[in-house]
Amino acid sequence: MGTEQYSKAIRETAENLRIIDDAMFRLVAERKEVCQEILRTLLDRPQLKVVSVTPQCVITSLHREIILDVLCILENGTYMNIEMQKGSGNDDIKRNRFYASSTTAAYTPKGTDFSDIPQVTILYITEYDALHNGQMITYVKRCMKTDKGYVPVDDGEDIFFANTVVKDGSDKSELLQLFLRKDVFEDARFPALSKAVKYFKETEGGLGEMCKTVEDYAKSYAEEREKIVREEGRSEGLTAGRLEAIRKMLGSGLSREMILSMDYSEAELQAVEQELFTHV
Repeated sequence: MGTEQYSKAIRETAENLRIIDDAMFRLVAERKEVCQEILRTLLDRPQLKVVSVTPQCVITSLHREIILDVLCILENGTYMNIEMQKGSGNDDIKRNRFYASSTTAAYTPKGTDFSDIPQVTILYITEYDALHNGQMITYVKRCMKTDKGYVPVDDGEDIFFANTVVKDGSDKSELLQLFLRKDVFEDARFPALSKAVKYFKETEGGLGEMCKTVEDYAKSYAEEREKIVREEGRSEGLTAGRLEAIRKMLGSGLSREMILSMDYSEAELQAVEQELFTHV
């Protein structure tokens, strides 16, 4: 698959994608060895083994649908969700609570004893300090309050918050910084990730896959825009639906030029950028 059939805007967007962008992460996350390398490094589990991965995993509950960036199943049966988040316009703590409970419900067979409910872990990687605590990686665990302090409760749910803001020179920190790079890199500590990025950034086949992914995102968001227009009409002002579409496009790594070419205004785009990227 070549890149000649794609527009200049699509090619430039693809070339400038970073691992933290949805459009690129969904591709590198298809490789089990990449997910395994990320998890082993950031969670300090050198023996961890990933047996399967499902990028863009859709989970439908009674009232809403969520799409996990990638859901991994580990050798011990744990369901491990890796999420990449660029903008801070979310309630990150409650979002993770919802994602963990939805994953638990989706992958617990009917009639399962409570003692057999699967272990669910989320690794939530952000381009900002989601917890505002100045820590690069924070382990969040449910605890019970006792006279002797807080004691962890083993309820089968673990959440790890990691961010690219705090740097300490460790392997974890260096890995997180690689997620922000647009160029190809060779890092002996992370061979699987280096190989994947090299493929998608330097080979004709890899660039073609990235262009196809960017094009698919653009088409999907264009269809979403048309649906908004049909349902809400062209009323003046910034509608919640249009703003949400812009949030998704920015999170996927689509360029400003591509977003503006789909009939979104500069004012709408700036409003979302200010919301997402002005970190407190």
